[in-house]
Parts: sequence; C-alpha cells; structure tokens
Amino acid sequence: MSDNPAQSTQETTDKAAPAGKAASVPADLRERELKAILHISNMVGSVLRHEDILRIICETTAEAMDCQVCSIYLLDDDRRELRLAATHGLNPAVVGKATLAVGQGLPGWVAEHGQIVSLANAMTDPRFKPIPGSGEEACRAYLCAPLYIQYELIGAMTARKTIEYEFTSSEITLFETICKQVAIVMEKVRLYEDKIEAEKMAASGWSLSEISHYIKNVLQAVQGGSYFVDSGLSRNDLDRARQGWQILKRSNRKIAYLVENMLNYSRAPNPMREAVSMQELLSEMLGAVEETAQRRNVRIEPDIEPGVPPIYADYDSVYNAVLNLVTNAMDAMDEKGGGTLRVQWRRDAISPSQALLTIADTGVGIPPDVQKKIFTLFFSTKGRNGTGIGLAVTKKIVEELGGSISLQSTPGEGTTFTLALPLHRSSEG
Repeated sequence: MSDNPAQSTQETTDKAAPAGKAASVPADLRERELKAILHISNMVGSVLRHEDILRIICETTAEAMDCQVCSIYLLDDDRRELRLAATHGLNPAVVGKATLAVGQGLPGWVAEHGQIVSLANAMTDPRFKPIPGSGEEACRAYLCAPLYIQYELIGAMTARKTIEYEFTSSEITLFETICKQVAIVMEKVRLYEDKIEAEKMAASGWSLSEISHYIKNVLQAVQGGSYFVDSGLSRNDLDRARQGWQILKRSNRKIAYLVENMLNYSRAPNPMREAVSMQELLSEMLGAVEETAQRRNVRIEPDIEPGVPPIYADYDSVYNAVLNLVTNAMDAMDEKGGGTLRVQWRRDAISPSQALLTIADTGVGIPPDVQKKIFTLFFSTKGRNGTGIGLAVTKKIVEELGGSISLQSTPGEGTTFTLALPLHRSSEG
C-alpha cells in the first residue's frame, strides 16, 4: 500500500496537453470547483454529525463533477478494509455495512497503490467489483482517488456517471483538488470533535459536584414532602397531606427534567426525524404548563400563526428544548411575583424557508456579562437550584436541526429568546 501521495499517478485515457501548453480550464468548471471547495471547507466546526458531513460532501462533489454518484470509503482501524462511509446516488442502506478489502475492487486497488483511476467504462475493467444491492451496476464512467492526511492514507473517494464518458484532464485535476480538501476537512473535523470531547471531560468533575448538590436538594424536598403526607394521614389532616403530595409531585418533575436534559445532551443527534407541527407541539406544551403558570401568577399569551409548515425534527427533543425556555422564563418572573409569558410562532418574512419561535418574559432580565455565558454547559444563575444544563441542551438541539438561537435581554424588564428553525423542505411553498 502506497503511503506517499507524491507518488500517485493517473491511469487515464485522456490525452495530455501539448508540450509547453497548459490545459485551459473551462470557466464553468472553475466556478464549480470554487463553489465545491468553499462548501466543503465550511463543514469544519459544523454542528452536524460526522456521517452527515460526509454525505453533504458527496452531494457537493457529485454536483461539482456533474456526476450521478459519489462515494467515500474509509480505512478501518486495522487498515485492512475499506468501509463505505457515505454516498450520493447509491442505495443508502449499504452505507456503513458494505466493505472492501484493501486491494479488492477499484477503491481497494486505489488504496493499495495510491494511484488515481479514470475509466470511461468501469464495467470492462476486471478490477471493478460492484457491492451487492448498492446499484453500482448502473455506473459506467468511473473516477477514483486516494484520500490522504499528510502522508497517511485514510480512504478513497469515487465519482461516477451512468454513461460512458472520458473524464478530461481538467476534471481529473478538479477531483484531485476536491479530494485533498475533503481530507483536510475530515482531519479538522476529527480534531474539533476531540477538542469538544476534551472540554466535556474537563467539565465533568465540576459538573458531577453541581448535579449532586442539585439532587441532594431535591431529595431533601422529597423527605419534607413525605413527612407532610405521613403526618397529615396520621392526624387525618387531608390539607396537610395534599400539601406534602404537591411537594412530592414537584420534586418528581425536577428529577425527570434533570434526567431528560442529561440524556438529551449526551446522546448523539437523533436521525429519526419526522414532520413536526409546531402548532400542535406548542398547544400540547402550553397546556401542560398551564396549571404551573396559574400557580406562579404567570399569564401566557400565545400567538401561533396557523399556516406555517412543519419542521423536520424529533418531536420529543424539540418539545424538551422549548420546555426549557418556558420553564426558565417562569423562573425569571418568580422574583417579581409573576408576569407575562408571550409565545409566538410565525414564518420568517425575510427568509421564508424558516420560521421563528419567540419566547418573551417580563422577568428580572439577564445582565450583559451573564448573557455571554448563558448557553455554556453547567453555567447557571440559579445557584443550587439550577444545573446549567437546560439552555445548553436547547442550543444543541436547535443547532442540530440547522437552526439558531439568540437572546435579547434588559435587566429589570425581561428576556426574549428567538429560535430560527428551518421548515420541512417538502412543505416549503
């Protein structure tokens, strides 16, 4: 297996440019190249999953190369097999499952020899071994290049057409350039993920201490509530028993809320998404908190635009993200003895492909220096009564959907959170 990209050579049927003359690059090809490189470069630091980044790279490369199929194969840890990591144009069911031994098939041959392969019709090449059930049999023109991070081979990338076609030298150069950029992005994504994981590990010692104190406070409330229930029943004092029961119910909600937030933050992005009606979700959630709002003297003012299309998301995750904001808003109004909570859902007039969810309270507001840290994991303004997980979870969920979250706050007057959420593409009008 060659580990030196400088030794790579091309197997191509293209004729070389005449000596002393550089091959001209068509303007449209140059434009596609620049767009592809820019799009792929923007994947660095993305909140998307690694698998989604690779899939988007395949889609971008297929468009730039004017090909129907593009796939990425990555070497496994023992460097003996290539696994199909992402594809555009092939059966997605084989992604993550299909493997080729190094040296097997065209990607395996490219990985073993470190050379680019360009074929007008791969079906006539004895090295071509289609993956069963992938749909590769429909491909003809075939371009495959190794992926290197510095001098280390990490896999191979292919671009294919469903017709016989001889890739030009300019197109092969474009593909080489894209492959180099893909390898750079993949390395930076890996470093970025390692950095995030290191930050989580560094924070875990302090976070466990804070969460332990929070749970201890809740358990003390449980003990107090249990005492009220027991003493009320023993004295036949139902009012006292009901008071204790309410304490137990609130404590149970706090523990459930904590566990759900911890699970939401630690779990991988949920790929099981569906069309979610925010009108229905907000109606259900506001109904669930109505009793709590009345008890805390909070007036809820919903403003839900009925014709907004659904978003594409996991219902429970979005429900939890919005509930975090509503709960925080009511907490912020406790110090003022209550207030008004406005919840608005409307299509963005400036960017119709997204909708805006606004949650505004008339609470105590957030100081400017605190606003900068408000989404930081384990940062809380509630002391022992908070965990610092809720807003971090909300931000994570929103960004995984391709959306954004922002806030405006005036100390003493209140806070407004705005979520910009992309609409389900098939529903955009």
